[in-house]
Amino acid sequence: MEKFRAFAEFETFYALFRPLTPYGRLYREQRRFFASAAELKAEYDLAEAMGAFLGGQRHKTDKLRFHLRNLPSLDLSAEALNSAPGLFLARKFLANAAEIFRLLPAPLRTRFGARWTSEELLDLLNKGGAGEAFHVGDAYDKDLAAERAAIAACDRTLKGLREKKLKTLRERWGLDFTDRDFLVIPEAAAAKLGGAPELFAEPFDGGHVTVKPVYGQDHMEVFAERDRLRGREQELEAAVLKKLAAAVAAERKALEGYLAAVEKIDVAAERARLAADLKLTRPLIRKYPAAIKLAKARFLPLETRLAESGLKYTPLTASFTRRVNVIYGSNMGGKTVALKTLAFSQLLAQSGFFVPAASFETCLFHGAAFIGGAEMETAGGLSSFGLEMNDFAQAHAALRNGPLLLVMDEFARTTNSEEAAALLSAILADLGEKEPAFAFLATHFSGLKAGGAASFKMRGFDTAAFNEYFSGKPACGLDEKLRMINKFMRYELLPGSGGEEARDAIKIAGILGVAKGIIKRAQDFMEDKK
Repeated sequence: MEKFRAFAEFETFYALFRPLTPYGRLYREQRRFFASAAELKAEYDLAEAMGAFLGGQRHKTDKLRFHLRNLPSLDLSAEALNSAPGLFLARKFLANAAEIFRLLPAPLRTRFGARWTSEELLDLLNKGGAGEAFHVGDAYDKDLAAERAAIAACDRTLKGLREKKLKTLRERWGLDFTDRDFLVIPEAAAAKLGGAPELFAEPFDGGHVTVKPVYGQDHMEVFAERDRLRGREQELEAAVLKKLAAAVAAERKALEGYLAAVEKIDVAAERARLAADLKLTRPLIRKYPAAIKLAKARFLPLETRLAESGLKYTPLTASFTRRVNVIYGSNMGGKTVALKTLAFSQLLAQSGFFVPAASFETCLFHGAAFIGGAEMETAGGLSSFGLEMNDFAQAHAALRNGPLLLVMDEFARTTNSEEAAALLSAILADLGEKEPAFAFLATHFSGLKAGGAASFKMRGFDTAAFNEYFSGKPACGLDEKLRMINKFMRYELLPGSGGEEARDAIKIAGILGVAKGIIKRAQDFMEDKK
């Protein structure tokens, strides 16, 4: 499947799929490939319903995205809930989930399973603060409020005693401890203090002494009382945390339901956004085996690249009514793009997304395999041909697991044409006999014995139009030559080629600058073979 995804350049699309919640992002990482028509229908239905709700409602869309983005990951473990940070996350989760659910009309909430029953719990947690804060507030326990009031009284008393002591030290000794716990003074100045009982002195270095205020017995007694009150406060806070944790844990089932609903809402909203932004269409899923039909299907990665270069893009329209299909055509004629468009569309459809096409009708597969493009790969000393054979053997064995979409691009091109044609003919015949196989082969080899396979040909290079345009024009650079190939290459898939030989390679070689003498000789050789 990974080679199939890479061939289809699926990640260029998947990078645009950006759910906003931690749960949507976890869903994204799963890279689901649905083989169940019922599951896919549910995914399509939710995305379609969300798209209909949000369509044209910028304000609601922005609010929904805001609350989805602010929704945190919820830890329902006892350790997390028995802490203020854990309860803060629970409150933040509930507050945002409640707003998300309120934004949706009742029928849509029902479809997402968003049944809100936690208003009392949220009110309870809101006693500890709103917004981006949470603490164990006085509202949770009257005894806690009393303890904190007593602590505050101690703090006021301590402040008064300190200020009184510091005032005495300033007036009597000229020492200002404002905003300081100690002072460093010269030894000579310290000697003049005469061992004052309200000061504690100790050596600092060879010529200096550290002095600190001694606040006295009254201060110590109040400070000790404050420590006692603080210990009691912590006991009461722990009791409140335990009570709140129990309240949250008691609604675990409801919270888990909210998690599931939020994930579905997030994923559906993001799928709806992509469908609107990229002009995607809901696929039509038929029971296997069924025809695969594409109408003006766009391979988005290539469409984007061509648009950036100012080049024309031709969508693919094709109908594949047989399980085994062969696409003939010359190099640069669009065979590979046709396969990529098909693979890209199928991956989108079976990943739960809508498809960039006027319409896309298909059936479902248990898996997908790609064979080709192995010239740059090495594995255990195998040549590119060996790798292709290994990949095919694995794909062939996978047919035992259920319907498989098999895409082969220039398969066996690295061996001699005679053996390649024989091997491909045998493979096509074998796949035609196997009900789970739905195969596409793009090749420039002619004369294949395709048996019951459907044959197609890329229309190819429009020589007459090119000659008319190019007549009398001066030579040009590579960019312009590539533009000309794009301009006059007809990327249309025509049925019923019968495996006739592709004849565009020499023309394209000439456009790309191969010497005229070589081109003339190649054309002469071709004439001699007829």
